[in-house]
Amino acid sequence: MIYDLPMIAELCNELGYEEVESSSDTVEVNLFKNATLVFKNIDNCTDSLMGFLGTPWHNHGDIMFSGQEGRYIEMTYLDVVSGIKEGKVLVCELHNNEVLKDRYLVHKDLVDEFKYMEPGDEIRVRQIS
Repeated sequence: MIYDLPMIAELCNELGYEEVESSSDTVEVNLFKNATLVFKNIDNCTDSLMGFLGTPWHNHGDIMFSGQEGRYIEMTYLDVVSGIKEGKVLVCELHNNEVLKDRYLVHKDLVDEFKYMEPGDEIRVRQIS
């Protein structure tokens, strides 16, 4: 699956995201200070990648949010863009001893990140509007 990058950029602009940069293979959306969500077509436009600059987490194609008891919600990449603005999709940050270790998206109805915490971890969840 590849992303329709012009459509992502257009939707972001329509929804009122303040900083959206696009090129032939990438759309970068600044959600808040130092938090840029990137949509990218890779491998000669045969695959796609979504993730945050400077963090290891990423997703290919659409996204599936899972929770306890086998519940899950699948969202297209365009629904993710809308879901962030609607407050359904949240930005989750994992810090350890005050250092950002990871940043990823979670669905507000299926947050189960706490079971993976280790000593010194702090989870910060942000709603973007």
